[in-house]
Amino acid sequence: MTTKHLHPLTLILMVWKNLVNIVLFTLIMFGVIKELHRWQYLMILSGIVSLAIILAVVKYWWFTYELDDQAITIHSGVIFRQQIHIPYNRIQTLQLKQWFYMKPFKVLAVSIETAGQSNSKAEGQLPVVSKRVVDQLQNRVNGQPNDQGVPDTPATSGTIYHIDWTDLNLYALTSLGILPLMVALGWLYNNLDNIIPKKWLQSVFSRAEHLNIIFLISAILGILIIGMLTSYLIIIQRYYHFQLTKQDNQLLTEKGFFQHNTITASLNRIQAVVIEQTIIRQWLKLASVQVILASSAADKEDQNNLVMMPVISQRHYEQIQPFIQWLPSVEPTYIRISKKAKWLLIRNAVVLAAIPVVALGYFFRPWGWLGLLLLPVAVGLGSYAGHNMGIAILSRHLLSTQDGHFFKRSTYLIPKRRIQAMTIAQSIWMKRTQLAHLRLQLRHGDSSQQVEVRYLPIQVAQSLYQWYVNPS
Repeated sequence: MTTKHLHPLTLILMVWKNLVNIVLFTLIMFGVIKELHRWQYLMILSGIVSLAIILAVVKYWWFTYELDDQAITIHSGVIFRQQIHIPYNRIQTLQLKQWFYMKPFKVLAVSIETAGQSNSKAEGQLPVVSKRVVDQLQNRVNGQPNDQGVPDTPATSGTIYHIDWTDLNLYALTSLGILPLMVALGWLYNNLDNIIPKKWLQSVFSRAEHLNIIFLISAILGILIIGMLTSYLIIIQRYYHFQLTKQDNQLLTEKGFFQHNTITASLNRIQAVVIEQTIIRQWLKLASVQVILASSAADKEDQNNLVMMPVISQRHYEQIQPFIQWLPSVEPTYIRISKKAKWLLIRNAVVLAAIPVVALGYFFRPWGWLGLLLLPVAVGLGSYAGHNMGIAILSRHLLSTQDGHFFKRSTYLIPKRRIQAMTIAQSIWMKRTQLAHLRLQLRHGDSSQQVEVRYLPIQVAQSLYQWYVNPS
């Protein structure tokens, strides 16, 4: 098989990346060396640009790949050469990314994920290749003849899901994405003195002392509105024109405005299906469906889960089942924990919240005692967790669990063969009350994920363990 180079557009992107990587060093150098003539500055800048171009050309020339009948081989590195050999039958997912500036050239970035990788980085990457190369790679992964293109047949009824503007707006408006933004703003406020000169800060705060309370409240509301709008726009552009298609034994998702993201995942390699509902979406009878994969090709924002359906109605099982045949068509009936177990979850949440409340009240009194407002929130969190905790055996080969954390309910649908381990945990005090925690280990990305159902009756936990160890 002929060795190939990346698309020539890669050169421009590599030059830009090199310039970005050394721009900080350049700024620091100019800050230290102040007494230079203009021609000396120009010589330094010319040298930096020339170095970026030379490094990009060398890296581009030494980066090659080969597509043979059984595997893809990628050669990279200049001083330390690296060769990555990936058989097609080991590929878990293919992730294709196409930024808006790539579309006129019909090129894409390819990430190749396998189950054997040891970190969040894709095991194989092709930064910029043509659509023809991508088609060839997909054909070999799917076991199709090399001269055939990727099938472009219309999806049959029940095998395609396309989000409309109404659902996308509901998903964006009911997201809690503003919370990380508010945390970031809080961190920025606490570190203002390290970023902005103290004279500027003192000037701003001295002027703020003369402003009335209405203006300050308006400023706070303005910041909240900007945060909500930012969160809304981020979600809109991320899931713009989201589409899920089932092709043979593959799930294909497409989304994105500025960056068109396409992920192909095999149905045979799905570890579990997760149905998530924040408390707001529960009230609106909406749900989000994700798939746990044994690779990290999904978005980092989704914690390495592949978003299968961003938002669907409460009757979600009827919509999901045509894509994944082993899922139930109706919602399971769960074994719920007892009232005593629910009380234990409330107690745990209150005790956990009481530690910072007492510390705030003691060291920052009297205003620190406003932390007592955390206690009702803790009661609500514990009550919500207890109300949503449950487990159900759907068949000899399928298990479902539910839990509630931070006002978000997660429903897991797990095939028995995907459970890596099952553990029954019971403390000394739990033995007296005949309760136990059931813990399941799943493969998640390049690590594992634990799914726990807390304070189950010991008889129920033991019967579930027997279901797991029974080979039938």
